[in-house]
Amino acid sequence: MESERMMRAARMYGKLDVRVDMLPWPRIEKPDEVLIRVTHSGICGSELHAIEGYELSKGGLSGALAASNLGHEYAGTVIEIGAHVTSVRPGQRVTVVPRGPCGKCDLCRAGISALCRKVTHRGGSWADAIVASEQLVYTLPDDVPNEVAAITEPLSCAVRIIDRVGLKAGQNVCVIGAGPIGLFVAVLAKHAGAAHVIVSDIRASRRELAQRMGIDVVVDPKAQSLREVVMDLTHGRGVEVSIEAVGLEPALSQAIELVAIGGTVMWAGLAPTHITVPVSPNDMFLREYTLRTSWGGVLEYERTIRLEQAIDWKPVVQEQFSLDHVMDAVQFARTQAAGKVILKMDDK
Repeated sequence: MESERMMRAARMYGKLDVRVDMLPWPRIEKPDEVLIRVTHSGICGSELHAIEGYELSKGGLSGALAASNLGHEYAGTVIEIGAHVTSVRPGQRVTVVPRGPCGKCDLCRAGISALCRKVTHRGGSWADAIVASEQLVYTLPDDVPNEVAAITEPLSCAVRIIDRVGLKAGQNVCVIGAGPIGLFVAVLAKHAGAAHVIVSDIRASRRELAQRMGIDVVVDPKAQSLREVVMDLTHGRGVEVSIEAVGLEPALSQAIELVAIGGTVMWAGLAPTHITVPVSPNDMFLREYTLRTSWGGVLEYERTIRLEQAIDWKPVVQEQFSLDHVMDAVQFARTQAAGKVILKMDDK
């Protein structure tokens, strides 16, 4: 029986300390649960921040929680279902929303369910298997491979970012930071009809991947002035949509600097809690720009999966590591990765 087996699971023990443990194979405990054999799981920037020791919430997460589970971006195969499950069956390939709104709290009732106060959450996908609630499980089309399906969660975040900036065809877009979220947003903006998409990143591998993914203007901010590139391309007006996907200064302030009068600034990077940004109310008043944020994309999964069919994301998921070499994968993601680093559970 699967439930009598042991499985591998990567867990965080402290700053830059991730180990592969052997844990009991998970069991279905509720009739609406689904047991999934994980095949691929992504390394999220939030997990990297936690591993690096950044404080990510006022609750005090500092990356020093002993034996805490890791991983929430994943795809795999259903191997067992609870008695009440009807929407999936064993053998189907799936991806999973890592958290789901309750539908009952004040935020859900107000249509802000992305920020639900009673959100359900289950992490731990850096492992051979995981249990998820049926309502969070999405089956995969034949033309979406598991390694691409493993980016559904971060890609859905990018879909929501595009929604929240209200991008219109023919607008100019600048994305500061070409990590996975920044790259996804840039590609989606291009496919949504942006006239020009400008991407800036200090890492050469990320710039090269952005070019491979069809981004027409890619800037090395150490070698070029991003402001000059933007202003030259827009005849001094700035971009209608300016997206920051780093979570650090000076990128946050630069996103404001580059936006056109009446444009939209999106702060999309996950920032440590100690980061603050000076904003001039007078400048905001005179330029009438809109400053927005976006968190998560759990309600956008169906559209995201369609975009995985419509756009070739395979170049983004080429950097794969065995779960047994999880710290190598973490270090690579921190320092060298171009796209999304994927943990592969089956080495075959």
